Amino acid sequence: MRRGLRFVGSVLSLVALGLTPPGARAQAAASGAAAATPTYAVLSLIGDEFTVVMRRGETGTRISPNERQSYPITEPVFDKTATSAAQDAIVRLRPSAQVLQFSIRDARLFALQERLAVESDESRAMREALSKVLRENQVTELVLVTKRRNDATFALADGTTGVGKLAGLGFYIDTGMPLSNVNTGEYSNGYFASYSYMDVALIDAASMRVVRSVAALESSMTTDTAKSRTFRAWDALTGQQKVDALDRLISKGVASAVASLLAN
Repeated sequence: MRRGLRFVGSVLSLVALGLTPPGARAQAAASGAAAATPTYAVLSLIGDEFTVVMRRGETGTRISPNERQSYPITEPVFDKTATSAAQDAIVRLRPSAQVLQFSIRDARLFALQERLAVESDESRAMREALSKVLRENQVTELVLVTKRRNDATFALADGTTGVGKLAGLGFYIDTGMPLSNVNTGEYSNGYFASYSYMDVALIDAASMRVVRSVAALESSMTTDTAKSRTFRAWDALTGQQKVDALDRLISKGVASAVASLLAN
């Protein structure tokens, strides 16, 4: 993939991007405007890896119906996609709000993401560190994008397909599922699906309490349009098309979720 999906070592760093110009916050605080104008921070923890999931061809009593392989991602390309989509949605719905994009590449926080919003001995240090950064930037609300574990479900014209569980970002391959095009009547054998399974939460920065949370489950399918004897599912899209597919799913899911979070 052109964007370089490689592993990079963990670094404990939480960097605020897109901050207001120097002195702007001090002036706002002095005039009392800071209290009236919400400041949102957006943070994504979905982009440390992607997973390729292959449905097993045989049947039987296995622990999992799928084979899977995860691949670490070097750069925060997909987290940037998520935070940019969140920022755009917030600005559209709350034009007066300030929005800060946060970026982090710490393996410990990625590992703790499912428990980050809940006080516990395991998550306390990370919650306190994050809370400190939010206070220093006068953030009032945090929009947090994390991985969601959910059933593999891909829409068909007359139902759904998919087996097992998925989480975060990845690609699902089924080389044996017979499908037909309801418009043309053509048959295909197997499909390749891109997926983005996320939770998007609105968190009160002062208390670190989850105000509300929305599931964002997005996917898209590609079938064997070449009618080849053997469907090379992984080659159904080029490397860049795979990246673009995930970008689109993330943007769509985050934008819709933020709209739901800010609806009231």
